[in-house]
Amino acid sequence: MPESRILFTEEETQEKLARLYRYSQVGHCVSSVTHDVNNFLGAILAYAELIGLEGVQTAESTRMLGEIMEAVRRSSRLIGGLTDIARRERPDIRVVRPREVVESVLDLRRYDLKVARVSVETAYAENLPDMAVDLPKLEQALIYLLSNAIEAVEGRVNGRLKISVFSEDERICFDLWNSGEVVGEDLRTRLFEPFFTTKNGDHLGLGLWAARRNLRMYGGDVSYDPQRGFSVTLPREAKTAALKDENLTA
Repeated sequence: MPESRILFTEEETQEKLARLYRYSQVGHCVSSVTHDVNNFLGAILAYAELIGLEGVQTAESTRMLGEIMEAVRRSSRLIGGLTDIARRERPDIRVVRPREVVESVLDLRRYDLKVARVSVETAYAENLPDMAVDLPKLEQALIYLLSNAIEAVEGRVNGRLKISVFSEDERICFDLWNSGEVVGEDLRTRLFEPFFTTKNGDHLGLGLWAARRNLRMYGGDVSYDPQRGFSVTLPREAKTAALKDENLTA
C-alpha cells in the first residue's frame, strides 16, 4: 500500500512553482510552433500528391508515397490534438465521438506508454452516442489520468491499462483501470486534494485535482474505485455554467 507524502518545505514549493511556470511558458510556445509545423506538413502532403499524379508509378513507389501521405495525416492529427489541449482557457464546446477522444489522447502518450512497457486495452460499448463537451478540458482531464496510470505501473513487469467507455443514464462514462497497487482506503478521500501525492520523486500532486476540476466545470466528475479504477462521468450535453471554485475541490 502506498504511503502518503505531502511536500511543503519552502525549497520544494519554490521548485514546484518554478517548474509550473516553465510548463506554462512551454504551453505559450506550442501554438506558434504547431502553426508552422502544420504548414510544413501541408507542403509535404501537397508535393507527395503531385508526385503521385505524375506518370506511371511502380508498385513500390506507390506504396512509399501512400506511407508518406498517411504519416503526414497522422502527424497533422497529433498536432491538432496538441494544439487543442494547449490553447488558452476558454469554453470550446464541440460535438464529439467518445471513442475518437480516447484514441486522440492515447496517440499523444503512445510513445510514453511504449517506453514504460504498458499494454493498453480499450473497450467501447456499441452504439455510443455523441456528446457535446468542452473538448480541450476533457482531453486534459483524460491526459492527467493517463499520466497517473503510467506512473502507477512504472517499473513494473507487464504493466496494463484498460480503458472502458460506455453510456449510462444519459451520461458517458470513461473507466481507466491500471495494474498498479490499489490505493488504500485511508488515502482515497485525499486523492483529489491539490499537492497530495503518494509518489516519491518529481511529482507535483496536481494531476488528479486538475482532472476533477476540469470535469466539474461542465457537470462531470471523477472518482476512484479499486475494481474500476478512475471513473469519469460526463453528461451528454455539457453544462456551460462553470461551478464556483470552492466546489471544484470538494
